[in-house]
Amino acid sequence: MKVVLWLAVLCSVFIEYIQAEKTKPAYRITSPVEYQVIQRGDSNESWVEINVTASLPFSKSGPLEYRLDKKRSWEKLIGEWQNQNFLSRTKIPSGGWHRLEIREGGNSGRRSQVVQFGVGEIFVVAGQSNSGNYGEVKQSTKTGLVSAFDFDNKKWQLAIDPQPGAGGRGGSIMPLLGDALSRKLNLPIGIIAYGQGGTSVREWLPQGSKFPNPPTVENKVRKINDGEWESLGKIYPGFIERMKPFGKNGFGAVLWHQGESDANQKDPTRTLSGPLYEKFLTQLILKTREDLEWDVPWFVAQATYHVPGDESDPNIRAAQAALWQNGVALEGPDTDRFKGKLRGRHGQGVHFSGPGLETHADAWFEKVSLWLAQKRNATKYKFSFGAIADCQYCSGPNRGSRHYSSSARKLQESVKELNTHDLKFVIHLGDFIDRDYDSFDKVLPIYQTLKMPAYHALGNHDFDVADKWKAKVPDRMGMKSKYYEFKVEDWRFIVLDGNDVSLHAYPKDSSEYREAELYYQENKVRSPKWNGAVGKEQLSWIRKILEVAQEKGEKVVLYCHFPVYPADPHNLWNAKEVISMLEEFSCVKAYINGHNHKGAYGMKEGIHYLTLKGMVETENSAYSIIHVHQDELKVTGYGREFDRSLLLR
Repeated sequence: MKVVLWLAVLCSVFIEYIQAEKTKPAYRITSPVEYQVIQRGDSNESWVEINVTASLPFSKSGPLEYRLDKKRSWEKLIGEWQNQNFLSRTKIPSGGWHRLEIREGGNSGRRSQVVQFGVGEIFVVAGQSNSGNYGEVKQSTKTGLVSAFDFDNKKWQLAIDPQPGAGGRGGSIMPLLGDALSRKLNLPIGIIAYGQGGTSVREWLPQGSKFPNPPTVENKVRKINDGEWESLGKIYPGFIERMKPFGKNGFGAVLWHQGESDANQKDPTRTLSGPLYEKFLTQLILKTREDLEWDVPWFVAQATYHVPGDESDPNIRAAQAALWQNGVALEGPDTDRFKGKLRGRHGQGVHFSGPGLETHADAWFEKVSLWLAQKRNATKYKFSFGAIADCQYCSGPNRGSRHYSSSARKLQESVKELNTHDLKFVIHLGDFIDRDYDSFDKVLPIYQTLKMPAYHALGNHDFDVADKWKAKVPDRMGMKSKYYEFKVEDWRFIVLDGNDVSLHAYPKDSSEYREAELYYQENKVRSPKWNGAVGKEQLSWIRKILEVAQEKGEKVVLYCHFPVYPADPHNLWNAKEVISMLEEFSCVKAYINGHNHKGAYGMKEGIHYLTLKGMVETENSAYSIIHVHQDELKVTGYGREFDRSLLLR
């Protein structure tokens, strides 16, 4: 009888235990996932999204703990529950494969784990067939540290040909290149493949992009009424979709191999000229940067080879090289030199043989590994400065997308952040206020709390005050002169006055106003009246400063409120005149401005023209810190401002 009683008690306890266990939430890690690679940052680590899902409903869960690799101790996971999902971000050092474990606090509860994920380097491989799965011999990762992203199934997997996302069913360079980089860096490598066989650069352009003649294959383009052709946009959306989820600086670079289809020498009606190839590929590169909202590095290979006897196109090759020289793209390998046994079909094909894939991968490895080494060294910059455009504060109501009254808060937040950095100076690029002289009383005290020298360029809205106050504006902003210059080490900074000739900056009964009216009429200015011009006296002063800088071997950055390039309704009235003078001097490296709130970028004759986004144009913020390197201006954007890398000629 006692035995039966004890058995009944044990059964009861066991049932209660089982029921208790059933009420405990079972945890599953939803981010990161197996074989995922996260792009490392400049500090050789990365913020990693650690998200956990509980399988059972519950009112409140206890704290969660995580352990990275078994050598490390358990730590509290900082985050918050949203229904049954726990969302958190944690810094993880580069390396892999890492092992991540999750448990309830206090060494109790159930655990979940991701056995293999890493922080390393990710590359997007795109272009035509030789960037995809068209090689004669299928490849696979030998290190086991190269992972490919399968966009369609939203998963990561070991890089085994054929690579997901790219055309073809054969071999690729991606496992080989990934293995070489992994051995060199001792890091996992991630691949996003999107090679599209037989494609022209014309087919990669966004929908509606026009060009004068069709590619060899016409299923991704169409003829329009005026005799031109246009892209149907069948490739570009998928290209962006594969990159956008990774976010700002979420991968290392695009590796672009394309050009064979545009160098169709046997059919001149399908062949692109060198200048048009350069134009269209530049358009594609800049469009991806605009849509992804960061300055995506692009490597461009020289690729024009078809078959023996049709081995290169000097015009397309020159266009590809021009992109390197102009700073639009980085130098990729010269693949036209890979001939004979390195090509498939016993040397008669355009695709690579097994040895050709190895040689091709080695060539890419040489370029990419050198760049990565230079990039790591480049983190050691000479000095930095802050830049803000179009705070444009006033106490009035918002108008459209312009958040006037909140600009004071945004400015305060930006000043607080800028004060945490070792900056040589900060410059505001004009339109500090939107209107009303009293608006200065609100935002100037905030700006004056900067711990480093704080400069201004004058904007048109800074003069949207009563006529009696217009002459007092520069002094109110603490400016000794409307245009001026200063030096930091071997860099000279020139601040222009774009309101020198202006219908905004002077009282309507003044001689300066009448002169501006006459200038506008006589020069048949098409730019709106709320812009302005740099006057003759100031132009002469700029030239003298540039002559001195050139002679001394200094580098020059110019600031102004108004842009000059690319062509835009916001540009200075005499933008062409200013550009023409700047192009005479190799010491000029960049021209940075505001005024056009949506931002813009262009490069001409080796000079970077950067329009920063307006702070007023967002409820969030927009400002930048610019790090000055020996051969680069590296822009770190905050809020809606882009990150950019401006390579110096």
